[in-house]
Amino acid sequence: MKGYFCFNRIFAGVVILLVMATLFFACSKSATDTANVDTNKGDNQTITAAADQAIVSGIYDDLFGIALEVGADASLNETGRKAHSAELAAKLGSCFSYDIDDVTVDQWPKTLLIKFGAGCADNTGRVRAGNIQVTYSGYFYYPGSVIVIKPLTYTVNGVTVTGTKTITNMSNGNVYKYSSVVTGGTVKLDTVIVGFNSNTIITQTSGTATLSDVTDDIFSITGTDSLAYPLGISATITVNEADALERKLECPWIGKGKALVTVKGVTATVNYGNGICDDSATIDLGDKIKSIVLPK
Repeated sequence: MKGYFCFNRIFAGVVILLVMATLFFACSKSATDTANVDTNKGDNQTITAAADQAIVSGIYDDLFGIALEVGADASLNETGRKAHSAELAAKLGSCFSYDIDDVTVDQWPKTLLIKFGAGCADNTGRVRAGNIQVTYSGYFYYPGSVIVIKPLTYTVNGVTVTGTKTITNMSNGNVYKYSSVVTGGTVKLDTVIVGFNSNTIITQTSGTATLSDVTDDIFSITGTDSLAYPLGISATITVNEADALERKLECPWIGKGKALVTVKGVTATVNYGNGICDDSATIDLGDKIKSIVLPK
């Protein structure tokens, strides 16, 4: 009997140890799985925001090019004018038009109403529609001039765009530089309305010798952006000088540089390439790499 009870006690102890071990590993596995789920969720949110950044910033960067190109055609960039209607028709679409409120030389401010109608496709297939208002306090290329761009009923490929983009000429000598600030921006991506604000510096790196011809202009972009999503989720975007984005005005996409996109402490890199004009970019986050196609 003594041996029997001793055996039972030993057996019961082994069972208890097995149960405890099972519970321990189950809890450990559960904690690990939860951590992995949280990590993947954070990574996915950041990757999504990085892809959205490529779309949204491209839309607002394009407003700078529109104001510059139409301003050149309307003699609002500098004294004198070199018409380039053929290039404008290819880049903005043959169906766009504009009105100017005051044609008096050197009378400021002047306001352009740029009209794309029900839909105007450019040579890349990008379809702009609706109206944009652009107010110039002086010639675009003159230091101190302020250009205020307001999408009124404006859409790009069906995406509604709102907000105000204010460009301030900070040029000095032969260096053409601009402050670009976007406030109150919103775009609707699928069913989600994303808020957008931006504070960047745009520097012309090529084409300064031929200001009357904007087709050879190249610009670098540095600074910060932010995206705001429903439920309080936000993303911050930083472009450092060492990885400045490069935009050739003749190209509809950013062709070079890197943007850092951070959501809840998780950072991904949007890599736009090494200067080739194409619609491809990659998003890098740790061992995750995602290729994306930039919108027209």
